[in-house]
Amino acid sequence: MQNNTTKILPLEKIISILSYISMGIIGFLWIIFAYKCKRKLKFFLMYNICQSMVISIFLVILKTLVQLIFIIFSKIPFLDPVAGILNLIISVKIIRFSQFGLSFSIVQLLLFLLFLYLIVGICFSKILYVPILTKFMQKVMNRF
Repeated sequence: MQNNTTKILPLEKIISILSYISMGIIGFLWIIFAYKCKRKLKFFLMYNICQSMVISIFLVILKTLVQLIFIIFSKIPFLDPVAGILNLIISVKIIRFSQFGLSFSIVQLLLFLLFLYLIVGICFSKILYVPILTKFMQKVMNRF
């Protein structure tokens, strides 16, 4: 997919990393800036920006669906305890850094590890894949 002769600039790596950290906002602003300056973004940068935005949209949709499921389960009398147990499993803090006032739940830890994986890949100028989301994102990118 990526041409090995193309040199990836440090600014492209920084924008890609900031795009993941900001959940796609910095990348979106960079796309608008490039459009206004009539510049074409390189594949590496565009790929990482699009992937960060797709991951962010997926997380928002997933969070909304989980909240909706918890609301529905809490309204049904015999499923209310199940919703409580699931909520406890998802939200329990498994790692605590008391000196910094930080704690991570299972979901937050998994997201942190995913973003760390992607950011390390950017530092080594690699294009990394997130199995389901990357296929969807590539279909979207092929349309543009």
